[in-house]
Amino acid sequence: MVFSYFMSFEKKEIARDILALGSWVFYLLVIARAAIKPYRPFLDQLIIAGFVILLIELISKEGADDYISKGVVLVVFTSIFYESDLYTGFASLVGIGLLLSSWYLKKDLKRILYGILIGVIATGIGYYVSGLYFFS
Repeated sequence: MVFSYFMSFEKKEIARDILALGSWVFYLLVIARAAIKPYRPFLDQLIIAGFVILLIELISKEGADDYISKGVVLVVFTSIFYESDLYTGFASLVGIGLLLSSWYLKKDLKRILYGILIGVIATGIGYYVSGLYFFS
């Protein structure tokens, strides 16, 4: 009985830790790191996509899982930036971990799917808009 209690607590804690990788704090940490060099267009992509997510969060009445949306953006853009199959595999596993953690913590499937959609939209806008010359 006691063992199962600690195992369930540990699983929830791990799930929350994984979800933290989709937080605004972690997102800003990645932006700050990209700004040091600066690594462009990576930095531009992150800023534009983050702005899109924030804008959608402010105007949307649907409650998307914004941890998922930021996680999608970070998985895609860091994978493109590092150009490594090993890193892309790892980042993809973390992205799957974000989805599973959100589901494990009883978030609504509709919110999770909406978060994925927002992440995909923000990634697309960040990718294409950063390619315009006025950001280079």
